[in-house]
Amino acid sequence: MDSNQPKDLDYSFSEIRKYASGVHFLNPGIESAHISKFEKEFGVILPTAYKMFLQAYNGGELFRPGTVLAEINDENTEQRIAGKSYLDESFLEARQWPGMPKGYLIIADMNYGDAICIKLVESEVYDSKVIQWDVEGGVVSRSWNGFIEWLEDCLEEGSMLVNYDGSEKDPDFL
Repeated sequence: MDSNQPKDLDYSFSEIRKYASGVHFLNPGIESAHISKFEKEFGVILPTAYKMFLQAYNGGELFRPGTVLAEINDENTEQRIAGKSYLDESFLEARQWPGMPKGYLIIADMNYGDAICIKLVESEVYDSKVIQWDVEGGVVSRSWNGFIEWLEDCLEEGSMLVNYDGSEKDPDFL
């Protein structure tokens, strides 16, 4: 791939599909009309790469129990389900962590509590900076150049712990 070309999600989608059923619990994708409605309602423009991911997988969980991915609530769903993460809740004051700057859209929660956020204030059309918000320290603890880079990193870290068949990797092997 030309280094000037934006990265795409093909690698990540391929990696996700390699795992046995039950390793990931990902929702079916959401239609682009629902994404557009979300953007209009909250006055944001989501990066194209993230919208493409939502169209394939509208939230869920990677490496269960692992990273809970926020989803756009489908208005056809009567009620929200406890334990799920909804993208629109990122705009609620109660959902923002102390010290977290405005303009961080929480797109995922790590199983140990840290939040993964898109920096809407530095968003580009195709992809956007992603940060990990350390909820205990109230600081950015890690950052990635884009959503795709974060997703690939998340999948790589998970692959060090879980085999494609869903079995745990031998800790002595690591």
